[in-house]
Amino acid sequence: MVAPALKKRVVLDIGSSAVRFCELSKTKTGLQVTRFVQREFDADPALDEEKRRELRTKTVQEVIKEARAKRGKLVLAVPGQSVFTRSRTLPPVPEYRVNQIVRYEIQQQIPFGLDQIAMDYQVLGRSEQGGYDVLMAAIKVDVVDKHLENIAPLKRSVAWVDIVPMAAYNWMRQAGEFGSSSECVALLNIGASTTDLVIERNGQFRFTRPIAFGGNDITKAIADAFNMDFATAEKLKRERAFAPTGNPQRDGQGGEVIGKALQRLVTEVTRSFSYFRSLPGGGTVNRVVLAGGGAKLKNLAAYLQRQWNIEVRVANVLNGVSIAPGAESIREVAEQAAVVLGLALRCAAAAPLTFDLIPPRLVLAARRKEQAVYWALSVCAVILIFFSMVPAEHKKNILVKQRIEELKNIIRAYDPELVQRIRPGSPPPVSTLNEQLAQRKAAVRQVENQVKALDMARRQRRFWMDELSLVADARPATGGIWFASVETTVVDDAAAGGAPGQPPQPRGGGQDTGRMQRGFPGIQGPGGAARAASGPRAGGAAPGGPAPAGPGAQQNVETRSQPIPNGMIIKGYAETDTALTQFISELKRIYRQIGANVYLSVQDVIYSEASVQAQPWNVLYNAPLAGAGGGGAGQQQGAGGAGIFSFEVTVKFRRSPQPPSQQEQPKPGGAGA
Repeated sequence: MVAPALKKRVVLDIGSSAVRFCELSKTKTGLQVTRFVQREFDADPALDEEKRRELRTKTVQEVIKEARAKRGKLVLAVPGQSVFTRSRTLPPVPEYRVNQIVRYEIQQQIPFGLDQIAMDYQVLGRSEQGGYDVLMAAIKVDVVDKHLENIAPLKRSVAWVDIVPMAAYNWMRQAGEFGSSSECVALLNIGASTTDLVIERNGQFRFTRPIAFGGNDITKAIADAFNMDFATAEKLKRERAFAPTGNPQRDGQGGEVIGKALQRLVTEVTRSFSYFRSLPGGGTVNRVVLAGGGAKLKNLAAYLQRQWNIEVRVANVLNGVSIAPGAESIREVAEQAAVVLGLALRCAAAAPLTFDLIPPRLVLAARRKEQAVYWALSVCAVILIFFSMVPAEHKKNILVKQRIEELKNIIRAYDPELVQRIRPGSPPPVSTLNEQLAQRKAAVRQVENQVKALDMARRQRRFWMDELSLVADARPATGGIWFASVETTVVDDAAAGGAPGQPPQPRGGGQDTGRMQRGFPGIQGPGGAARAASGPRAGGAAPGGPAPAGPGAQQNVETRSQPIPNGMIIKGYAETDTALTQFISELKRIYRQIGANVYLSVQDVIYSEASVQAQPWNVLYNAPLAGAGGGGAGQQQGAGGAGIFSFEVTVKFRRSPQPPSQQEQPKPGGAGA
């Protein structure tokens, strides 16, 4: 764990006319400003760049000295006018590819190589299509280096580099100045040289734009109009200047001069509002809050409200934060403290936007420095561990040997032979008791599978009295139809829906495949074939249970869900072909109600004329299976004379909650068989 003192941050807001230091802490009651320091310096635009840099650097050193910030990394912010920002909606991609797409988008927009810029991005939310709403930011490394020159004499490393408008947005969001999530609110942070415009809509950051107008422009306009130096004009602006009220007599020449200067700000902000309305996800701004040193100009909020015809007010920057006795000076310059408070917020609590535009070389240098410290600490830790391990390992070896002997005694009680086969460095031997246990478990699993198969057959059994009665009722009332055999079967849809006159298709290629399975399919006796598809054939062994397995015998047991029969194969004899035709026609029409909202009918009748054969009358005295062929019927044809016909019909039954369609002209079945 890193000590709190090492994690301490020194927050500085280095502006174009003042330097501010702020320390924000989190207490039980909320956030509290514990320390605050602000020092201003000469911001005359007539000064050359070198002179302004010297003044700024000197002021930074004075602020650090007054704040007594002795250690900690620095937190800074760069102006928004130096940063390239764009909002993009990325397609639905994995999160690891967002960084690649952002780098590609920035490279397309900036005419510099990726090694010359510092970049970062923020995922604002997810789109309706599952993509990402991303805010991208990039800045040239040379620009960041110029800002870092102001802190070079401090000889301190930088924690992160934020963006001025983003820091101001973070604090205004924390202070509740953006209101409810249904509003579209604009923040105008009016600084000495630049005004940052930030717009939030529906509770989400949407737009930012730097405007090249600040408080120095008003001061310069006063100095030019009244022929005075910049410092005198700045003092006059702070003490007596005000935005035009609309009354020329009251405003005078000063109000006219300030109005002309402010008109530039009004025009640029109006253009920005119009552009925001045209963007996807944009809208009409219905409220504006003012912050920054320029917001202290008297009557400015009322003047802008008349210009834009929307609500404009000065932000309550210190809303929701307590002030410690050592930071009371922040109350006098509260409007100017939004940026430094936003920077300090990231050190004390979570912030909505967390950009970091620190140059990559500084990140790499800091990482190497941290790695060197960690390596040094690691080496010291290894040395200490080594010297502490020698006596500890000796004692540990004694305990390990004692534990080995205890385990051997336990194993010896379990299997004496196993202890003799243990060799250090060799794979652990397997006890013969484990093999016997595996054999017993296999036998138990075999019995369980047999029981499951028998239980499955029990649950799938079906009584066919209703179907037999329905088929019997389909015979002509005048008689002439005799049944020789009836057996259940499974009728495939392909066979049932085949071409007329075609026999049912077999299920698997055998003579009996497709019919109901007999016996106990799925149970295999020792050395026998599994009866998983068909029952016993004529002349075969009778169905029965599996043969007892010998001790330790390895048997393959297969259980599967057998197809449930849904039809019958009817073999019999017809006195005439007319009787057979009537029987088949009645099968297609007949139905019966066998319960509440349950109707039994014949869904399909599969019949082939090739199965009809002429038979002698005397075959009825000793009738074999109809159509079996090769039996006594064919041999006695000459003696008895042809008088009847054998046939074979396959019937597929259907149970439905409603009777068959009236178009089929159904005929209710009788009561008898």
